[in-house]
Amino acid sequence: MIYFKVHFVFLLGILFSLTTIAQHKIIWDMNSGDTAQQRGLYKQINNVLAAAPDSKIEVVFHGNAVYALLKDTGYHKEQILDLSKRGVVFAACNNSLKGRNIDSNRVIREAIIVPVSILELTKKQEQGWSYIKAGG
Repeated sequence: MIYFKVHFVFLLGILFSLTTIAQHKIIWDMNSGDTAQQRGLYKQINNVLAAAPDSKIEVVFHGNAVYALLKDTGYHKEQILDLSKRGVVFAACNNSLKGRNIDSNRVIREAIIVPVSILELTKKQEQGWSYIKAGG
């Protein structure tokens, strides 16, 4: 009986430690072309990374927000490049690019292109990622 109790307590300790060090997985949905809203998003991401540096973060840009990820447009390239170096994934929606007649070669190399933003957001949520709507 003591053998069982010792192992039970040991297993509880392992389970507790695993839950306390769980890695946060966050996917942000950004569809606004408003640079003030985008600046707020980068600030929020920096706040999360300051508090939980091991967090996995992806931001899906669709609608007019895709302009933020183009080589020749966008106001916050330095923030995007810095966050990319820190492991943040930036994704541009291919449907949004096509709908605006934007060639995918114009997307910065730090970004990935996903076929459909809604499917990307859905897949991540199905994998346990937390969904955050960026902007107003």
